[in-house]
Amino acid sequence: MDTRPYYQRRLPSPQDPKSFEMDRIDFSQCHLPPYPPGDARQLANSLFDSRAAAVVYAAGGYLGTSTDPGVYLEPRNKNNPGPTGAYDKNALLESKIYTSAPTILIPTPKCLAVMAYVDYFPGAPNADYLRPMVSDAIMLASPGWCGTFGPDVSWDGKQKTEGNYDMTQMFLIPLAYAYYDLLRPEAQEKLITSLLASGSMHRIALDDTFTSGPVPNDWSRAGQIELAGVKGVADVPETENHVLMIATARYLTNQLLYPRKLGTDSGILRMSQSILYDNRRNGDPGNSQPSCMDQVLDLLRHYLRNDFAEYNAKDYQEETRRALLNLYSYAYDAEVRLAAGMVLDYISAHIAISSCDLRRLVPFRRRDEGKYVKQDPVGFSNIPLVNGNGADPMAEHFAVLAGNTRVFAEPWDIRIWKWAISQPSNELFHEAACDYRLPPSVHDLFVNDLHRRFYQRLHRKTGDEWMSFPGQQYNTDNVEMYSGSPSYLISAGGRPATWVIPGAYSFGYQHQNLGVAVPITFMPAGGIGVNDGGATVYLPISESRDLIQIMHLSDAPAPESGGKQAAPHGGTENYGVAPDFACGVDIHLPNWTRVPGFGDGLFWVNGKPNDPSELAGFYLAIHRWGKFVVLEAFDTWRYPAVSFDDFKAIVKANSPVTPPVSGGEAVYTTFFGNRIHYVIWQNLERDNHQVGSRILNIEYGSGDPAATLVDAGNPSDPLPFLSGNIMTSPRDGVVEIRNPSLGTTLTLDWGDEHHLVRTSEDGEVQHAGGNFEVWVDFGWQEDPAEIDGSFCHPFNTLAAALNAVSDGGAIRIMRGTTTERLTIHKRVKLIAVGGTVTL
Repeated sequence: MDTRPYYQRRLPSPQDPKSFEMDRIDFSQCHLPPYPPGDARQLANSLFDSRAAAVVYAAGGYLGTSTDPGVYLEPRNKNNPGPTGAYDKNALLESKIYTSAPTILIPTPKCLAVMAYVDYFPGAPNADYLRPMVSDAIMLASPGWCGTFGPDVSWDGKQKTEGNYDMTQMFLIPLAYAYYDLLRPEAQEKLITSLLASGSMHRIALDDTFTSGPVPNDWSRAGQIELAGVKGVADVPETENHVLMIATARYLTNQLLYPRKLGTDSGILRMSQSILYDNRRNGDPGNSQPSCMDQVLDLLRHYLRNDFAEYNAKDYQEETRRALLNLYSYAYDAEVRLAAGMVLDYISAHIAISSCDLRRLVPFRRRDEGKYVKQDPVGFSNIPLVNGNGADPMAEHFAVLAGNTRVFAEPWDIRIWKWAISQPSNELFHEAACDYRLPPSVHDLFVNDLHRRFYQRLHRKTGDEWMSFPGQQYNTDNVEMYSGSPSYLISAGGRPATWVIPGAYSFGYQHQNLGVAVPITFMPAGGIGVNDGGATVYLPISESRDLIQIMHLSDAPAPESGGKQAAPHGGTENYGVAPDFACGVDIHLPNWTRVPGFGDGLFWVNGKPNDPSELAGFYLAIHRWGKFVVLEAFDTWRYPAVSFDDFKAIVKANSPVTPPVSGGEAVYTTFFGNRIHYVIWQNLERDNHQVGSRILNIEYGSGDPAATLVDAGNPSDPLPFLSGNIMTSPRDGVVEIRNPSLGTTLTLDWGDEHHLVRTSEDGEVQHAGGNFEVWVDFGWQEDPAEIDGSFCHPFNTLAAALNAVSDGGAIRIMRGTTTERLTIHKRVKLIAVGGTVTL
């Protein structure tokens, strides 16, 4: 068995460095038109390498001369030359300074971008010195502490230092798999056997564990502390994102260590030591130790069944995403690869329906503090929507992946360049370094505006099963709701949730771990073209204060089982969203609406631009009775023949005769004939929340189903995980992703925990589990009774593999040569893995 990784990276198309700027991620030469005609997916895909090159160019740094390259091994701080440990974006190494342990150097994500630089710009001057610098950095580096805590932590939780080295390992993994052959031999071995294998978890009052070998039986813990003078009686659970990253690092490192641990004895392989790194066999069920593969699969299946406990977390979405990308790209086990891809497909669809031009203002859990929850004096959200402190972190990732870069078309506030991400990140290249690409039907929802017509619900749930897994992370009874149209997105803000980590002492019950309900928002697509006496005033939408907001932020949860309680009732419940409709208590009206901030009545907004190049547009009707508000939206892009006067006339004809009563059911009829039954309250009348709004039922109109969105249905009891006209969960472990405009369905079926099935939009079926994929190593020698066709116990003949593999499966063949002759009697794929195979 070869000690080189069984992976071969894809080489991108060479790029011209003159097309990019290094002080920003420059999409000026590789963006879609603001309103692309026809199907934009092919153009977006053709520009993928250029978008990735823009990230690499910005992250690579100034390429001056070999003596002043702009890329440095060790961090420099000219203003403070003393050891600070601060991150230096130009350095390949970062200092980590501790009190109870020596200062160490760890690699930075810049190493990955530097290795990729020559792939994208092979003719760049002086580029040939870059890759050797990464080997130098690896040889100077030391493994660090993973998880929540560094070495400086005591029984009572004081003197804490952060761990987080597992975040670094997420960037070291692509170095080890994709760029292994470009490192010096000594750097190859140190990267794998030290920097990856020896990441340690320093846990309060518990033994250290490491990112290689078997899963410890207390893998969910970050430590134990004393309570009332008794030591070790209260667990400190590890956080969800660290649990996944540590599990990913251990699983993918074991794959690299296994061939290195094999010994020989008379030509027969000794398995006694190497079995510790066999991800399928290194568990001990009697000692509550899952195998590494079982642990990873349990985590992934949980996400596909109920989303994340740290949902929409700022900034931990990025950390969990990198772990998933690594598993998808580099896992040798078909079950893990397919599972990671299915979770990524689900996340992609979730981002597509919860964003508008990649901007998101959605309920989130972690971190409820500082820049993430900045508010105006009244309690409405006041944060950047893209590329700024407190913004959702996913916009830049999907700009690279999907290519819908319209949000970067115009400069605004902190941005001074057109078509650019103004804060270059060394970490963003991970999106392009890995193999995952969007499913066609989901990609369509990102880049083809006229297909963005939906009403969607996502319901996380509590219960005994969800309360204790993974790592004792509490999930929550929480719903996200989205009404999408080409010209706007209306998002429900959810309701607050208790602490995600039910930890001991103060670790779990920190404010940052609460679930935050945000306002219901109306978000225009692109900028806002407001009709101003015959002229169009174009205003970019760059901050949450630029959105119409109904209801307030709230992090005051109602009592829920299993968590420490802050109050006898909850704050706000922001669920008043239906197709083209929103309702609630109190409203923030940005200046572009030109609606007064006070007074009862029916108010109008004409957001249809006169400029023919600006296609997105809308009409709004805003009903206000004291603090109670109802908003109806109409998309002029979809229905250009409907005039503003036509809209007004129908709204007036349908207008409620009496205002809603707090806590009482009310009915509103929309332009398309939907009768929406809703409730607004402000005196604790409903759901044990002080203030709230909720949709009770929708009587859909009899018109065009694309206008009424009748296929989205109504809430059922109990509400399933997913319901709407885009995503549904017909049974536990199964997610169906539909694209009504294309008439396609992507099915992610993990209903049987031992058998995964992904059915693509064109009917291609991928199976994992059982014998749908087997491995072959022509030089393998082992007791035949031990051979099962896995990576660690491969068949040594094609004939044996062919007899074992399921019809429609795949045979993955390690580097080598065979003279076998056989007849293929099944539908089967033969895949050469990581190098040349000669048959």
